Amino acid sequence: FNFEGNYDLVKFIKLIAEHGLYVVLRVGPYIEAEWNHGRGLPYWLREIPNITFRSYNEPFKFHMERFVKMIVDMMKKEKLFAPQGGPIIMSQIENEYNNVQLAYKELGVKYIHWAADMAVAQQTGVPWIMCKQKQAPSSVINTCNGRQCGETFTGPNGPNKPSLWTENWTAQYRVFGDPPSQRAAEDIAYAVARFFSKNGTLTNYYM
Repeated sequence: FNFEGNYDLVKFIKLIAEHGLYVVLRVGPYIEAEWNHGRGLPYWLREIPNITFRSYNEPFKFHMERFVKMIVDMMKKEKLFAPQGGPIIMSQIENEYNNVQLAYKELGVKYIHWAADMAVAQQTGVPWIMCKQKQAPSSVINTCNGRQCGETFTGPNGPNKPSLWTENWTAQYRVFGDPPSQRAAEDIAYAVARFFSKNGTLTNYYM
């Protein structure tokens, strides 16, 4: 793994803290991000024998847990989690798994519960979230991604979970030939007000 130069994660998070901002640490390792090959999964991972990405699969689980522990330990060592005085107020495991979970059938259900338990076991002192995971395990918080979460989010799937908007899409990513898709500031402001009027507690601007 390369954490040097522009990939210096610790330096970047410390810079965020210097500017008085907070961090939602998206550990993933699958983070979407509209990028190639798993959006955060390295190319060499596909060469592991008998591996199935994002499933209750022993080779994938081994490498996923190894990566998560490495990132969490790196953050703990530098005291970057909120209980240590750092800017990291939440961490995320997996991303928008609901989009593909049915394809994995019972292995998808087992995987998402394993991922939640593995994340919480890291004992970071901050909550763990799963974006767009309608039936998130009780130990993690399900959240909304989209443009109009005040209208589309069905809410937390547990009485002790806050209502979080983790990706407030201010624009849409573009592919070749696409027209601009920037949202008007008034539209974003109305959507945010609508979300908070329905017990929303956080919005994170994305793109």
